[in-house]
This record gives sequence, structure tokens and C-alpha cells, in this order.
Amino acid sequence: MTLPSGSSGRLVAASIGTATVGASLIYIIRRMLSAKCRSATPLAAAEELSKQEVEQIRRQHFCSAVSVSYSNSSPLMIVGGSGSRLYDSDGRTYLDTRNNVCHVGHQHPAVVGAVQKQVATLNTNTRYLHPNATLLAQRLASLLPDPLEVVFLVNSGSEANDLALRLARAATGSDNTIIVDGAYHGHTLACLEVSPYKYEKSDEFDLVPQIEDLPAEYDNPITPRKYVWKVPCPDTYRGMHRDASDAAERYAEYVEEACRVYTEERGEELGAFMVEGGMSVAGVILPPPSYLKKCV
Repeated sequence: MTLPSGSSGRLVAASIGTATVGASLIYIIRRMLSAKCRSATPLAAAEELSKQEVEQIRRQHFCSAVSVSYSNSSPLMIVGGSGSRLYDSDGRTYLDTRNNVCHVGHQHPAVVGAVQKQVATLNTNTRYLHPNATLLAQRLASLLPDPLEVVFLVNSGSEANDLALRLARAATGSDNTIIVDGAYHGHTLACLEVSPYKYEKSDEFDLVPQIEDLPAEYDNPITPRKYVWKVPCPDTYRGMHRDASDAAERYAEYVEEACRVYTEERGEELGAFMVEGGMSVAGVILPPPSYLKKCV
């Protein structure tokens, strides 16, 4: 493609097939260099802010729904991390029991090196071919039981769970979903509908009984939709069934009952049973051995 005369320093758009691309490399390079020079200023300013100033700015520009840990006492201003430890602005060290992002610890050299190398080479989405993304998908698929062999690379747990619901509903043609009390699956609207930890504390949903016209003594939990059925949390410490010899079977019976109501009484299909392998916000609860096997 030939640039028209006098176009240096400007962005000239040209159509190639069905795509429109930027044609002036000079313009792009200048913008990149300019952005690089400007980026140092905010970082330097951030290092000068006191904890009180950061808190004040956050209150002004963050939604109050985005909570801050320990806000009822003195919020932590975490400025660094290494391994299993976090460091605040006063130099205190904390054991990190809350962060669910750095699975192999903060500043793990292998992760830092891989991210630095990739960002310095290419940062784009998966609509193009690339060996790294392809090999990652192959490696993940090798960990799945047969016949599963297709993976989706997503940005968050919320996105993954939302997509899981879409796939289940597309495959079964049913929205009917069994969930576990205390569960949290994410912040999208679909995920909130199946997260008792969230919807039971929110005014976003008009909660309805799972079954109408039942005796008062019957435990009839309320959920956001008729197609959402909540079963008890398989907690063997504080839950209803604590005997390890039969807890898995007893808790699985609630799932079986939900399946029976959907398929036999209502004549409908079941779309999904959504459960965390290890429940976090519900209290770090692991279901009894064989619970999942008995449920599915």
C-alpha cells in the first residue's frame, strides 16, 4: 500500500478487502513513544500518595459496592507481595489467606518471567493462530476425562461459570439448575442467580419458593427463579449430616430429589448441577468423599 504524499505523521485509513487498517507507521510509533513517556508520571505520583489520600480518592471514584477488607477498622494498603506474604505501606507483613489470584505465590519467578516475555512480544486475543495458546489448550484437555477435549480460554471465574451455564442450557434446552446453599459463582447476572451467597443478601431479585403450597414445616428455600433449586451445603462440620460414614449419600439425596421433581413431577429436563469442588466463601468447605460421584 502506498501512502499519499504529505501523509507523514497522520493516520491514513485504507480498505484492504473487508478490513480497515491504520496505514501510517510513523503516527503509530509516535503515539507509542508518547504514551511510554506519559506512563511514568502517574506511577511516580502514586508512590507519593499517603494511605489517607488513597482512601479518599477511592471513596470518590469507586462504587461503594466494591468492598474494602477491614474497612470497619483500618483498611490495609498493600503495596507488595512475595510468596505467601503481603506487605503494607507501613512495612508490616501479612500471611495472605484471602487472595485467590496468585495460586503459586506472589512474584513467582517463573510466572513473572513468562508474563514479561509475552507482553514484550505480543499481547492479543485468540482470534489469531499462536502456538502457545494452542499448546495450552492441548495440555488442559489432556487433564480432562474422556470424551471431553474442548476448552475455552476466558478471563475470570465469572466468565467461565457464565459460559458453563450457557453451554449446559444449549446442550439440554433447559434452564433448570440445581445449586448448593452458600455457593458463590461470580458477578454476571446469570452467575448471581445461582449464587445464594449473593442473591440472599441483595435486593436485585424477587425471591420465590421452589415449590408452592407446601406444609409450613417443610424446608422450602426461596430462590431468584423457578428454574433454580437450592440444596443443602454438604458440610460435615456444621451441616445437617456430620457422620462421615453416610454424609455423602445423605446430602446427595437432596440432589436426587430435585432431579425427581424436575423430571417426574414437572416433566422437564435438568439443565445443570452447579457446585464448587471446594466452597470458599461458604467457609472453605470440602464435600465428603464420593458426594459428587453420587450426585451425578
